[in-house]
Amino acid sequence: MGRSRTQREDAATRNGVVRDHLATLRGTRGRLLWWQIIAQIAVPLVLGALAFKLGWRVAFIGDLITGFSVLAGFLFGLVIFVFQLRLGITHDPRIQQKASLPRLIDELFSNVLYAVGVSLLAVVATIAADATSVALRASAGGGKATEPWATAVLIVIGAHLLAVMGMCIKRTRTAYAALKE
Repeated sequence: MGRSRTQREDAATRNGVVRDHLATLRGTRGRLLWWQIIAQIAVPLVLGALAFKLGWRVAFIGDLITGFSVLAGFLFGLVIFVFQLRLGITHDPRIQQKASLPRLIDELFSNVLYAVGVSLLAVVATIAADATSVALRASAGGGKATEPWATAVLIVIGAHLLAVMGMCIKRTRTAYAALKE
C-alpha cells in the first residue's frame, strides 16, 4: 500500500534538497563519483584558499549581486520546466521502455533544485560581502571592495555553483542521449 501525501511530504522534508543532490553523486552501481566530488567541493575550496592567500578583493560587487540574482531566477525557471517534464513523461509509453530516463530526469531535478539554493546563497553572501566591504584609497580608484575573506567565500560559492551547473549540463546531455536510443 502507498504512503499518504503527508508521509511523502514528511519524507521529502527529511531528505532535503542537499541530501537529494548528494545522492546523485553516486553512479548507477552505487559507487561515489569522485571526480564530481573533487570538482564540486575540493576545487572551489582550493580556489577560495588561493584567493584569500593572495588577498584578492572584488570592487564591483553590485554587478555580482545582479548576476547571481538573474542566474537564480533562470535556474528557478529551469526547475519548473524539469518538474513539468517529469510530469509529462510519467505516463508516456515511449518513455516507459527507457528505464534510465526517468531516473536521469529525477537526478537532474535534484541537481537544478540544489543549484537554485546555491545561487540564492550566493546572492545573500554577495549582499553580506557588500555590507562588510571597505573603502578603497583614492589611488586605488576609490569606491569599495570586499575583504579578502569575503572574496574567498564568494569564490568558493561561485566555483561550487559552476561545478553543479556543469553536472546539470552533463545530466541533460545524458538524458537526451537516452531519449535518442
